[in-house]
Amino acid sequence: MKPGSSNANIFLAAIVGCLVLLNILGLRTFGRFDATRDEIYTLAKASQDTMAGLEDPVTVTAYFTDELPPPYSSNARYVRDLLEEFRAASKGRLSFEFLDPMSQETAEDKETKKETKRDIFGRVFREPTSVERELAQEGIQPVEIRVVEDDQMQTKRAYMGIVIKHQEKKEVIPVVQDTRTLEYDLTTLIRKLTRPKTPVIGVVQGHEAPPLYEKLSGLRSLLSQMYEVRAVDLSGKERVDADIDALLVIGPKTQFQTNELKAIDQFVMEGKSVAFFLDSVQVDLKTFEPSEATHGLGPLLETYGIKVGDQLVADVESAQLSVQERRGFMVVSMPVPYPFIPLLERLEGDSPITQGLSGVSLPFSTVVTATAPEGAQATVLAKSSRKSWLESKPYNIDPRRDWRNETITPNGPHPLMVQVSGKLKSHFAAEAQTSTASGTPLLAESKGEPRIIVAGGSAALWDDFLGRPNQALLLNVADWLLLDPALLAMRTRGLAEAPLQTELSATTRNAVKFGNAFGIPFVLAAFGLVRWRMREARRATVTV
Repeated sequence: MKPGSSNANIFLAAIVGCLVLLNILGLRTFGRFDATRDEIYTLAKASQDTMAGLEDPVTVTAYFTDELPPPYSSNARYVRDLLEEFRAASKGRLSFEFLDPMSQETAEDKETKKETKRDIFGRVFREPTSVERELAQEGIQPVEIRVVEDDQMQTKRAYMGIVIKHQEKKEVIPVVQDTRTLEYDLTTLIRKLTRPKTPVIGVVQGHEAPPLYEKLSGLRSLLSQMYEVRAVDLSGKERVDADIDALLVIGPKTQFQTNELKAIDQFVMEGKSVAFFLDSVQVDLKTFEPSEATHGLGPLLETYGIKVGDQLVADVESAQLSVQERRGFMVVSMPVPYPFIPLLERLEGDSPITQGLSGVSLPFSTVVTATAPEGAQATVLAKSSRKSWLESKPYNIDPRRDWRNETITPNGPHPLMVQVSGKLKSHFAAEAQTSTASGTPLLAESKGEPRIIVAGGSAALWDDFLGRPNQALLLNVADWLLLDPALLAMRTRGLAEAPLQTELSATTRNAVKFGNAFGIPFVLAAFGLVRWRMREARRATVTV
């Protein structure tokens, strides 16, 4: 055997041995390198802090059927890796186990699965097994997935759920289908289980505002997953209940009384936060009849440096509506662009409320501007596009409006949502030294740094428009009001797109395109040619 060949074999054996040793160590040691731009495979700070703050044991049981087909198999692996990181960050206070429900079946269960029956319609069914009944009581339901077995497409029942328990309480993720928000879901559920008090969000009712249990039922359901949501009636009061942690004022139409304005103002002065979603006009979505809103909150907000305009924003970048049109003897639905529902490609700034959000719609919005008072900061959260313009009263919001006969001069962008935070002065500062509310003196300036959000419309939170982007915006607003920015950053992590730069020159674009098509194969071929020449040179040296 030639000396060079012997050395090469020894070197190859050493590499193989190292790889085998690394694999053996990998079975016992968990680790992962995250090379993504937003570090979406690294625990967020909110998750790390939550795990580090655990005082009592938390147990997580993941029910996953073994040998799931792609893409579900990768979901199971992701869940296991994520729970490993949670356990490491908690220093053992969080424990978890992976269970295949099928492996828990008894002989009696297997017999039960063989016994099928037919209902009165001839449909085949069987009685649930003891394992299936137990999982149903836990809140875990099976899902039907399609698999290929014996060269045939078949439907198979599988489990992909998670149960989290802390003391006597539990939370359930019935099915894990999308892992993009799983870390946020787990962290928020663990926080919900382990926190001593559930924060209370009050939604101001009355003044012909959308009812919490009707038009805002989606909002109530969504916020109730993490917070206690309570209707707040301010009539006859000069103070908001002390156990309310944040307020939402959504779509009032009639005038607030002075005592109600004082109640909201003093709530802010106590250092608590409020989000206002205010309309200049409210629209009946069945008839598209507009009705004016005269809530009278403008002077109060101007004290905090915020001004709500009365010009409606229209935008070429907008959602579409389905309009009924008669064509001969038939009535057909035609999608038409509707500029009074601006569709925002992205939100503004680096605020945790807006970071990573896109596709938010803000229907029937007016301009909102903010000038930060001394000791406070103001930020624009959302703007219309450059192709937007303003329409004054009386508004023509008819979806059948013929835009072809109108001359529009876009003058956007226009601000649609703003935030102000910091030290604020009371709207009733002049009365603070003499007036009392329920025996308590009025505060002339805020304690701490309250937070104010104002949007020029409320329809974005109605059930009709509460799609996923608007849901994320709502949850971000709630978290920000309650001073939990770490959760906001985690909710939208990984959702931001990373498009190619639009300003690339034609030469650069062509270089990238042809480099991907031909450059990489050329480099690989050149590398192979160099290796072949080096090998031939070594052979020639040995022969000589």
